[in-house]
Amino acid sequence: MSQFKLQVKDVLENTYFQSAEVVAGEDGLLRIVKWAHVIEIIQVDNFLAGDELVLTTGISLQHSIENFIFFVESLIEKNCAALCIEYGTSIQTIPEVIVALANRHSFPIIVFHDTVPFVRITQDLHSQIMNQQYLMISTLESYSQTLNKNALLGQNAEEILQNMYHELKTQIIFSIKGREPIFFPNMRHTKRQQLVTLEKSATVFKNEPIFIFDQHYADLTLYREDGLFSEFELLILDRTATALAQLLMREFYIEEKRDIEDASILGDWIDQKLSKEEIYKFIVSYHSSYKLSSGTVFMLAMPNAVSKVQEDVVYSKLYYRNLFEQNGFIPFLYERKSYVIFILLHQKDSKSSRELLNTLVSSLQKTDFYKKQMIQGYQVAIGKVVADVEEIPKSYQTALETLYICSKVQTTSYFYDDLHLYHLIYKLQMQVNLQEVIQDYLQPVIEYDKKNNSKLLETLQVYLQTNGSKQQTANQLFIVRQTLYHRLKKLESLLGKNFMKGHNRITLEFMLLANSLIEDKN
Repeated sequence: MSQFKLQVKDVLENTYFQSAEVVAGEDGLLRIVKWAHVIEIIQVDNFLAGDELVLTTGISLQHSIENFIFFVESLIEKNCAALCIEYGTSIQTIPEVIVALANRHSFPIIVFHDTVPFVRITQDLHSQIMNQQYLMISTLESYSQTLNKNALLGQNAEEILQNMYHELKTQIIFSIKGREPIFFPNMRHTKRQQLVTLEKSATVFKNEPIFIFDQHYADLTLYREDGLFSEFELLILDRTATALAQLLMREFYIEEKRDIEDASILGDWIDQKLSKEEIYKFIVSYHSSYKLSSGTVFMLAMPNAVSKVQEDVVYSKLYYRNLFEQNGFIPFLYERKSYVIFILLHQKDSKSSRELLNTLVSSLQKTDFYKKQMIQGYQVAIGKVVADVEEIPKSYQTALETLYICSKVQTTSYFYDDLHLYHLIYKLQMQVNLQEVIQDYLQPVIEYDKKNNSKLLETLQVYLQTNGSKQQTANQLFIVRQTLYHRLKKLESLLGKNFMKGHNRITLEFMLLANSLIEDKN
């Protein structure tokens, strides 16, 4: 008998089952028994939860084979462990159709040829089950204490898996995304390949996902050929997955400490003070197999005032590091003023890296974590994707520009490559007084709005965005067509009748973008 589970085959060893006979469903003798229940009615839906050993005299089954079939089908559907029937005045034999049904579903049917005391059977079995439950809880508590104690001693993942195997003697698979799975104990390569190709939902597996900062980071899986997992095994699986999650968190914090130590080198890197050889030497000191390829800079700008800001920043750094690693990037983290800077390297080309970043950002924007950060005032920007690690300083500068642009205007993208026109305006602003140029073109409209408290500038912007569609413009501004006609007539008088034609229109669109970028939001 298993230490923590009672199976049908174990029940047959009970004193009161000495004269019992298994007449059907012998393939199901490994089914787990969690309770014993006496039932003398046909409708069982409200009385069973699953894994019960059902005892009956068959008093309700003797007159109708249809009732008998319905009763057995209901027990099978409820996932009962087995059916025990006492032969007597009610039933003296099991119909062939019932035997065939039970065999088809590997559902054991056991018959008593002599009268047996059901109350004694239930008492004995319940006593066994309760004793097993008490022993299971005690063992589980002891296991949890061992996990906690070993965590303080710096136990690694393989040692945790070894402790788990010592407790269960069941095949364990631990897989971190992007890495080769660990099999404990180890298996032949052919067998490993067979298991890897199986669906995780297969009955031979019990899987516990491990989440780090809302990211599905790893999986801890038990494998049994019979697919019969005990409650104890599932509880140990849960406790061990929690211990592994804590271990992974500790590793992340160690990496955080490493980043602090590397701060000087990373600062010199983005400030273009390192040679290509020095950069490569630094990278391979952490990733020996790295081959020079693409990279970019991801920037997280922290808000001026956030409650528990230090805890939030630490959490954010670990969250984003995990996110990047899960998507195949090699992240190097550096803090400067109110910015958290990630240098992201990838062994794919620039185009593939950009596509991967697109997917990553799209997924990120749907998370509660990201939405909460945006509400708190965090901002993100992604610099130019470069083809060489030596160009990372360029990516850093373009990320700074992108961050500035995103702070001034509402954009649909955080990528430098998607904001070409804004970057052109930004660079022009560095060379000439754009405010004067804007005044030359938009001054009449801006002055009119100030004097009359009107919205001609907004109307002009929407009218241009909708390609001159009066209906769409009116709908977006929530005004009637007559009001729009009046505003457009006024715009014609201020800008000229041909303001929507050719170069005039292009110039106005450019000036409106420039005005939105350089105007003082405060």
